[in-house]
Order: sequence, then C-alpha cells, then structure tokens
Amino acid sequence: MSHVQNANGGDSQDTDAQKLRTLNDAKPLYFIPNDNLIDEVLVPAFQEAQKASCMVGFFSSAVLASLAPGLATYINSTTSTFRLIVSPFLRIEDMQALKDGTARPEVLAKDALEQLLVTEDLLRQHTLRCLAYLLHAGRLEVQIALMEDALFHPKVWIFEAGKDAFAAHGSSNMTNAGIARNFEQVTISKSWVDPTQNYIIEKLRYQFSRLWENKEDNCVVVSLPTAIKDKILRAFSSEYAPTEDECRALYAQAMQQSVPQPEVPMPDDATPVRPKPSFSIPAWLKFDEGPFEHQGRAIRAWCDAGFRGVLEMATGSGKTLTSMIGAYRLFETASPLLIVVAAPYIPLIQQWCDEIESFGVKPVNLTTVGNAAARSRVLQQVKRRLRLSLSQVEVVVISHDTLCSQEFHDAVGAFDCARLLVADEAHNLGREAFVSHPPDFFEHRLALSATPVRQYDPDGTDAIFAFFGDVVFRFTLEEAIGRCLVEYDYYLCPVTLTATEMDAWYELTVKIKQNTWRQGDGAPDEYLTKLYRDRRALLETAHGKIDALRALLNKEDLKTLKHTLIYATDKGPAQLSEVNRALLDNGVLFHQLTSEETHDRENTARIIRSFQEGELQVLTAKRVLDEGVNIPQICKAFILASTTVERQWIQRRGRLLRTCRSIGKTYSVIYDFLALPPLMGESLDKEARALIRSELRRAQEFASLARNAGKPDGPLPVIDQLVNAAFGE
Repeated sequence: MSHVQNANGGDSQDTDAQKLRTLNDAKPLYFIPNDNLIDEVLVPAFQEAQKASCMVGFFSSAVLASLAPGLATYINSTTSTFRLIVSPFLRIEDMQALKDGTARPEVLAKDALEQLLVTEDLLRQHTLRCLAYLLHAGRLEVQIALMEDALFHPKVWIFEAGKDAFAAHGSSNMTNAGIARNFEQVTISKSWVDPTQNYIIEKLRYQFSRLWENKEDNCVVVSLPTAIKDKILRAFSSEYAPTEDECRALYAQAMQQSVPQPEVPMPDDATPVRPKPSFSIPAWLKFDEGPFEHQGRAIRAWCDAGFRGVLEMATGSGKTLTSMIGAYRLFETASPLLIVVAAPYIPLIQQWCDEIESFGVKPVNLTTVGNAAARSRVLQQVKRRLRLSLSQVEVVVISHDTLCSQEFHDAVGAFDCARLLVADEAHNLGREAFVSHPPDFFEHRLALSATPVRQYDPDGTDAIFAFFGDVVFRFTLEEAIGRCLVEYDYYLCPVTLTATEMDAWYELTVKIKQNTWRQGDGAPDEYLTKLYRDRRALLETAHGKIDALRALLNKEDLKTLKHTLIYATDKGPAQLSEVNRALLDNGVLFHQLTSEETHDRENTARIIRSFQEGELQVLTAKRVLDEGVNIPQICKAFILASTTVERQWIQRRGRLLRTCRSIGKTYSVIYDFLALPPLMGESLDKEARALIRSELRRAQEFASLARNAGKPDGPLPVIDQLVNAAFGE
C-alpha cells in the first residue's frame, strides 16, 4: 500500500506540469469500437504530453493518419522524441518506410524538409513518407523487441508531463484496426488520482525503461538501424500469425553478436592460454585501515583457519565486502574457482549481486532463471566455462532453499574445480533440510552472521559450527558503534494491555502450565508451541501500540519526516493495516514492504529506491527487513513488533546504525513499544512479572549502548520501573 498526494494537496505545480489533468474525465475503461479511444484519449493525450512512449506487438504507419491532430501538435510543441518499441513483424510498406527513414532523407517532398513542420494534412495524406521523415528528423525513435520462442505482445501507451503521467493499456495494438475497428479493451490509468493508478503507471514506465535499455533477460531489444542491418525485420500479414520457429530464428539472429564464437580445437600438446581475470578488489575499498580495518583482520583470521570458519560481525559492519575480499584471497591460491553465495531472501540476493559486480565479476543470479531444468542448464554452462578455462572464477548467487535442494547438490557436486560456499545469515541454516544433508563437496566454507548462535536450538547451532568451523573472528556492536556504525538514541514507549488482553494472557498461561509435559527434555510439541506463539502475539498486537504511535506522530514535524521505518508484527495483518491507516490519516507518504511486495523484484527495487531518495517518507514492514538488506538511509524506527527472539531485535537495531554520507547521517533514533500488564503500581502475580521480564531483557540490551541512556527522557528511568515491577516485592 502506498499513499501519494492527490490533485488537491501537496506542492503546487506549474501549468505545463498539470496539462495531462485535462484528461481527468477520461473513462477508466474503453471498449473499442463502441467507445471512441482515438478522440477521447489518444489525440488529446498527445496534444498535452511533453513525453510520449509506446510498446506494442504490432505497428502500422496507417495509424498516424488517425492520430494526426494530436501527433502533429506533439511533434511541433515539444523537443522530445516519440519512443516506440515493436516486434519485428511489419507490413512490407512499413518496413520500407523504416529503412528509408534511416538511410534516405529525400523521401519527403523538398518543401516539407525545409519547413521541418509536420502538419495534420501531411500525416493524413502521406503516412509512409511522414514515418520516414520523423525517423530521419530524430522525432521518432524505434526499437525492435524479440523473444526466443514467443511474441513481444504488450499494448501500452504512456504520456508524461511534469510529475504527472497517463497511460492507456489493454489489448489494442498500434494499428488502425487496433484503435478503431477491432473489439478491444483498453484501461486508463492516471498517476495523480490514487496510489493504485500511480503504482500501475510507475510499473509500466519502469518496464518500458528496462526494455528500452535492453535490460530484460528474456527479451532482447535492438535499435532499428541494427535490426535493418542484421535483416531482423520480417514482412507480416494479419492473415498469418508468426510461428514459434520464426520467433526463435529471429531471436537467435539478434543474439548472434553477443554469442561467443565456436572454439577452435587445440592440439593435444598445446597449453591453454588462460584469460586474464577481471576479478579484483576495488581500489576504493580500504579494509586494512580506517573505520573498516576490522575487515582486514577478519579476512586474515579466516585465511589462517584454512579458508573455513564463521565471521560473527555486527549488522552493518560490512560482512558482504569482507567475504568477497576473502574470496579473492582464496582465488589467489586456488583457481579456477566457483564461488556460491547463499542468502535467505530475494532483496538480499539482489543486494549481493550488486556488491559482487564491484569486484569485476558478473554473478549468475540463479533465482531469476526459472525452473529446476533451467537452473541445471545454467550451472552446466558455468561448469563448462571453468573446465575449458574460458573463465577462472564464476560467482553464483542462490537462495537457502536452493542450497538445500538435491538438484543443486547433483549439479555442483560434479564440478571439478575449487569451490567456496559463502552463507549469509548462516544461522538460518540450522534447519533440518541443511543439517540432514549438508553440501560437503564445498572444500572452502565461510559463514556470515551477527548472531550465529540459534536461540533455543543448540542442536542447530552445533550443526552450523560442525559444517563451517568455529567462529574465527568476532566484531561486536559495541566495537562498531562510533567507528563504522552511527550512535543512537533509544526511547521506551510502555503500553498497557487492556483488561481483555490481560484475561487472554492469563488464560493462555494456565493452558501452558497444564501442558508443560509436552515439552519433555527437548523442544515443545506443536500444540505447546502454538500456545507460546499465541501468548507472544498478545504482546506484539497490543491495541495500545497504535494509540501510542499516533501520539508520537502528532509530536513529529511530518513535513520533514523521512527515512523512517515502522516494524509491525507478522502474527496478524490487523496491526500493519492500522499502522498504515495512522499514516494515511496524518498525510504521510509511505509504502508497506512485506513478503507480498518482495516477490516482485522490480517492485521491491522501485519502493526501496523511492524511499532512499526521500520520495517516500516511511516504510512499513514485517519480517522482510529483519536480515541483511542494506538501506543505510534509515535513521528512525518505530518498533511495534517487540520480540523475545534475540536475533530479530539485534538485526532490527542494526538496520538503523549503518552510516550514510549521502544524507549526512550522524545518529539514529529508536522508539521501542513495550506491552505491559495493567495496574503496574499494584502487587503483581508471578505471570504478570514474567510478562515484564520478557520485555525487560531487550530493553536493557538496547539501552546499554544508547547515547541517551541516562538522560531524563531516556530509557533507564523506565527500565528502573520495570525492574521494580518484575523483581520487587
């Protein structure tokens, strides 16, 4: 969910920037031919737009005549080009016009060329010559999109003016039949109307940009001159749809330039010449001196331990870069080398890929490949490059789930080179799937975690150390603060449980006592685990936390509020919804970031980027930002989802302490919401005291390193009250 300013609120914009809002009356849905898409949408959109882009499966120059009133205005009133992405299948006459536009400027009448003015009449009467002229004059840019065994088939028009954007998207191609005669459906989205429409527009703009810059893995986009030179364009009739074989042949032709030439067999006695590796430590990285000199010490400790072991380093202290420096040190002694990086979450995996590229290596992100068969093919290609010395180092980034899969074991177990496993957030690998079937074929192993010891799970902890080795280097949060991490202020926000919530607490406590036999000597069974979870959820979802949050927001200068994170519980959706409502009511620009959003990589990147740039003031989250994701701009947090799991609250605090020079960050602020029993001033029973103690441990840990610990409004006065209540008479 996101919240954006509407047409009546926020900063004022100049007249030009709001020109598209003259289309505010455009209907949300058009059915062609019953509705007049041309005159009600496309023509006026061209007339008001400062930028126009379109991506469609099929294009015909004849459509220019229908769009003439708007397109002529656009061409003569703006300096922007009209950007168009189409499939390679075109009418013969359009193919020729496109060729003429890239090679023969004389195709238009001389007076038209001299005037450099495209009129409505000219567009209506000479569409083919106008198409060629617009290309030649640089007013139309065309790129050709190809897919391996499928059609490029979107139908999207995007118009922009200032901060506003307007899109028409549906089933209609850029042909006369598509916009006027066929039975088609077109949806209209306006960025200024509501968050949903703004999201759709941003998604369409982002996708167009990805295609235009040829960044899509499953679609290759080439410039029109290249398509003509390489003879990629194909004549097309609407009577015959392009076949998969045609698509595949054209795709292979377009990819030919980037495909390595076949290898020339070497004589048996020849010595292969290994290419010079591009893998290197970035020159800007200072790891033996300065605030990050601990990285150099960590690397030396791991190397001295035989390239095995655990680095227990505070969140934000640079574990990713440290591990890649260590991988390079290993590469200097063992090559060819396969480096496998395993991380638990999609945003963290993408972050790893970005960091790895700074070391001169293009990683293979296996999570984007597809199904098991596709992953297996990619790994075989990696294996072949290493075996034939086409590459001396390869980096593959995978999820923890893939690391535990049999298909991955079968593929990587067959590699005949040195192999290094870098396991990020390695404490997560104490689970059964890894412990029962570890990837023993990795000769070299590096585990990264701020909290390698698994709370309440000694067996899982032992298994992690048994596989990776002991902790070879430790760098605590106390050591990091003031050196590579910023200081922080910590404020406690006590919240009293309602009578109903406390009754529920007592009821669950009685049930837990009655079922303690289910614990035995090991972990609690499923039923007892649920009772513990339900009782904890009472604290995390306490209704008073929302009231306390609203009170704090009322004290904030909401105009300057930004780079702020609000953690809600993952034990029920209601709290996050209430948090979002509190932000909406206060006019705060925000977006939630949960597992639902992070399934879409592009959407996640867009949300995080908007937050980093200050366009979004607040991120609301549950669980997904607990581990590893690097957003150093975060400088304030409201933690409603107070937890007894030490690893989680250590990770959450670490999110706040990363340095960020771009915003001049010098410290952070944490508001921690504690759920407490009612009647704190009266005599409390044993279970109420246990409730307080469960909250107290986290508060004491956070307060111990806070710079405002002893101040009147700091955490210690509140902690003193809690200690008296928890342990007093």
